[in-house]
Amino acid sequence: MYVVTDLFTTLEQKLELVLSQIGSLKEANAALQKSLGEKEQALKHAEAELAKVSREREMVRERIDKILNRLKIIDTGESA
Repeated sequence: MYVVTDLFTTLEQKLELVLSQIGSLKEANAALQKSLGEKEQALKHAEAELAKVSREREMVRERIDKILNRLKIIDTGESA
């Protein structure tokens, strides 16, 4: 009879251990999900900033091209 009782005790202990590990894993998973969400938000923000900087850079490039074209016209007009 002791053998059966010992087996049940061992089984119960192992079950408690597994349930405890499941709880820990669920908590770790929730923390990882939260971290992932924060990282995704940061990535979206960084992508938006990059797009903004790219647009600004293109505008600056266009303005510089216009200025250079004006200077070429002036230079060409003076040398003609």
